[in-house]
Amino acid sequence: MSSPPALDAARAVERVSPSWRVRFAAWRWRHRQPVIAYTILTPILLYFLLFTWVPIVVLAFFSLTEWNVVQWPPTFVGFANYIQVFTDPYYHNVIRVTITIGGITLVANMVLGLTIALLLNEPIRLRGLYRTIWYLPVVISGAVMAQTLAIFLYPGQNGVFNSLIGLLGLKPVIWTQSTFWMPVWVILFSVWRGVGSVVIFFLAGLQSIDPSLYEAARVDGAGRWQTFRHITIPQLAPITLFVLVTQCVGCLQIWEAPLVLTFGGPDNATRTMVYSLYSDAFGNLTMGLATAQSVILLVILMALSAINLRVFRVRY
Repeated sequence: MSSPPALDAARAVERVSPSWRVRFAAWRWRHRQPVIAYTILTPILLYFLLFTWVPIVVLAFFSLTEWNVVQWPPTFVGFANYIQVFTDPYYHNVIRVTITIGGITLVANMVLGLTIALLLNEPIRLRGLYRTIWYLPVVISGAVMAQTLAIFLYPGQNGVFNSLIGLLGLKPVIWTQSTFWMPVWVILFSVWRGVGSVVIFFLAGLQSIDPSLYEAARVDGAGRWQTFRHITIPQLAPITLFVLVTQCVGCLQIWEAPLVLTFGGPDNATRTMVYSLYSDAFGNLTMGLATAQSVILLVILMALSAINLRVFRVRY
């Protein structure tokens, strides 16, 4: 039975100029793989947008205002907060302390972490126990560890460290008032707290190197230093880049020890940038200054990460 002329005409038009449903179905079939990929990625992209980029935009807005958290709306002041950060000697000292403590901690973590990883990669007894011991400070609360160290640094004669140096006939040290020793203790605490994660990553990188490379090097007469320089270091380049970037971010955000152990003292010798913006935001209620410091720290971290990526891409 033949179809009505009107239906045949409609089908002919559909073949010549298909409807949006047909065009959409054809487009979806041609792009099925990207559609599936973006469908899977949509939740994490929304999460990244809502909890990363939106806060960054809000942060940048408040950095251009003067706001005490209580009154609303904030007062727009332009770049006055940034000008104060870059011209006030107090913030100059904060930036200097942050770079000094963070830089020394970064170098110590990288060198010590690689050294310990090389030792733990050797076939020694109780190797798993040693790895666990080195990683324990990473999972223990930093505030608890800082409080424990504060007990050891008790300035009286009954303090743990003062008792130990008293056995050597030395006078007790008032650790909490020493502008030399307190930054040292903050650095040692930060290294103790963070070197475990560096060890684990370097250890994973060492175990992923093909053993045949070392066997070929030994056959060719290469020594331990030549093997380390020409095989281990190049093979660890991806892990080194990851560890370097993450450690740069972490070491420039040190604040547990200044918050719990030193309160930024003595004489602002341990007042890092994160502790300073925390103090400005929730102590002095100058949210504009605090957010301006956050933006500056964000730009510094992004610049350091970009430099590290660029250097490793060119070299390796």
